Amino acid sequence: MLIRLASIIALLTLPHASCATTQSVGSAEAACVVATARVTAQNGLSTSHVSFCDHIAEVDSPAGYYVMALRAHCREEICGSTNMGWFAVQKATGTVFEVDDVTDWKLGRRVPDVR
Repeated sequence: MLIRLASIIALLTLPHASCATTQSVGSAEAACVVATARVTAQNGLSTSHVSFCDHIAEVDSPAGYYVMALRAHCREEICGSTNMGWFAVQKATGTVFEVDDVTDWKLGRRVPDVR
């Protein structure tokens, strides 16, 4: 619950997370905020649609990236997967990429900045 609260506070303090900026990302939690803002904006969803980020350990992620799956809230009595997709956030720039292949962390297309 505290992580969710921290994410909400971080989203409120980063009103331009979806704007075209080059800003380094210093933690997996900050990367979650950036990915959530960009992916939900691209899909016309509220950031509250994302329940949490399922982070991959830094030692298992590609160098220079935070990798995570965005997980949606389960709104049904019985849920299948809540995975909204796998994403990588570049530490140096905050750029968000889709992950095409999780077996070797192959990066896919860039998630565009939505204004």
